[in-house]
Order: sequence, then structure tokens, then C-alpha cells
Amino acid sequence: MKALFLGGVAADTARGIASELPAALEVAIFDDPIDRAQLPAAAAAADILVSNHWRADYPPAPKIRLVQSVATGVDLFDLDALPPGITVCNAFGHETAIAEYVVMAMLALHHRLLEISGEFRATGSWRTSWVESGTPHGEVRGTTLGIVGLGRVGREVARRAAPFGCHILAANRTPRPAGDGVAKVYPLTELDAMLPQCDTVALCTALGPATTGLIDARRLALIKSGAVLINISRGQVIDEDALFKALCERRLAGAAIDVWWQYPSAAEPRRRGSRHPFHELPNVIVTPHNSGWTTGMVRRRWDEIADNLGRFLRGEPLINVVYANR
Repeated sequence: MKALFLGGVAADTARGIASELPAALEVAIFDDPIDRAQLPAAAAAADILVSNHWRADYPPAPKIRLVQSVATGVDLFDLDALPPGITVCNAFGHETAIAEYVVMAMLALHHRLLEISGEFRATGSWRTSWVESGTPHGEVRGTTLGIVGLGRVGREVARRAAPFGCHILAANRTPRPAGDGVAKVYPLTELDAMLPQCDTVALCTALGPATTGLIDARRLALIKSGAVLINISRGQVIDEDALFKALCERRLAGAAIDVWWQYPSAAEPRRRGSRHPFHELPNVIVTPHNSGWTTGMVRRRWDEIADNLGRFLRGEPLINVVYANR
């Protein structure tokens, strides 16, 4: 049995789980996914693809039966370019890290931590302090957190936010029970009823037809004035232009953005994540899609992937199946 680990993240995974892989598994590792000299032979021989992407212009891979994503999302796989009958699995282990990021960002935004610290560092001004009877900044106790997408990450966000004294609401595409700190779960079709109640909106939903463009200008206007927004889902869930305008006009008090509308390429390795200069706004926390990229997450995810490859070789039920016999 042969496995093809394709791309930098997959290559790191292969090296990280080398001691956990069955001896019967033959591994080919390609840090560079565009190795046109050697990739055709490796793709033709592979039974398993471990990666976070596959493109139509890659060489044929007629034997592949298992596609194991090294990420949670599988939207970068062109599955039509792979043989029929494949099983596609993803990987998790990121819930803790991302939930901690959301709570950290919520606290920082309501306390205006970076904005105040940056001003004090740059100018020495005490205007935001009691020393000059400055306007007090916020806190999260007693505020309402609205979580859009109550999957693994959304549920973990609720568990971690509840001890801070937040009132927590959620909206989800499919029915979910309340609990774990969540007082009420709205159908996604009733999102408009939830948003006006929220002091913080955390976007934790997967990207799909029902969520692409979900937070448009109209829905941004529904969010309570002075609220903050945190996006760890995908950039395409929210209207880029409308968000920038709302932040510039301070209709939203702030935002934390970890996922973007555009990403680096070989031609533009330092490409910004947006056409707009979000990074210049003092009320915005910008991070390069790394909210879940912690040492703990990497180890948990590696172990999940190693476990699934072993299950596949032994003919046991797989975990984290996204598509079966696609």
C-alpha cells in the first residue's frame, strides 16, 4: 500500500507521524506539490492521498481510494479530478486552539487592549485612563455572544466563554441542542433575529452554499451598534466591502479577522488578505489564518491522521468521514 503526502503541511505530517505509520505502508513525500519530474509516477502508484489540496492539472491518480485531508476543510480538493469511489476524511484537533483565540480576541476587543496599549506605547497618552477621567473601556461580563455555527469549534467557544459571564446564543444550519453555556439555538434561517441581540458575533460556520455571503451589508447593519465581530470561519462568509465600511465608520467597534478573501501565491508571497487595508485600522486584530495553529493542535491532528491511515490499512471503520464512495 502506498501513500502520497503532498505539500508542505502534509510533508511535515509525514515526518511527525513516521513512527506511528504501519511498516506495510510505503510513503512518498513531496514538499513541493509542483514537482513535475517525480509527481506523475508517485501519483500513479498511490492508494492514499494525504494533503490539503488536489488540482485538475495534477497528474492522474487512478488508484487512490482514500483522500485524507491534513485540515478540516476539503474545499481545496478538486474531487472530480480524482477517481470515483474514493472516501474523503478530514482532521480536527483544532477546536481548543481556535476557541481560545475567539475568547482571547473577544476580551482584547471589548477591553480595547491593543488599541489602548498601542497608543500608550506610541505617545505616552493617559487619556484612556482614570488618571484623566477617560472614557472607560468595556468588559465581557453580562454581554451577549452570538455564535454562528455550533459545530465542534462553536461548541468549544461556548464552553470557554460561559465562565466569563457571557449570555450565549447560537445559530446553526441543522438542529442542535442548547447546553454547554448556550441558552438558545436559532435555525440559521432565523439569524436575523439573533444578530440584534449580540455584543459579540463569532463566525464559526463552515463555508458552503448556505453560508457564502451570509453576513452581508444588511446583516451587518442588524448587529448591535458598538458590537465586535470575530471571523475564524472563511473570508467568503462575510462581505469584504461591507465589513471594511462598518469598521471605518465605527458602526462595529472592532473585529478580529483570521481568515481572508485572498491568500499568498508563488507570484505574491506577501500578498495581503484583502483589497482593503484592514491592517491599518486600530480597532481590528489581524492574524494570518493561524488561530488553530498551535503545538497542541498539530500533535492532536497528526495522531488522528496516523490513526486513520492505520484503520484504512487494517480495513477498519474510518473516522472523520466527509464523503464515502464519492
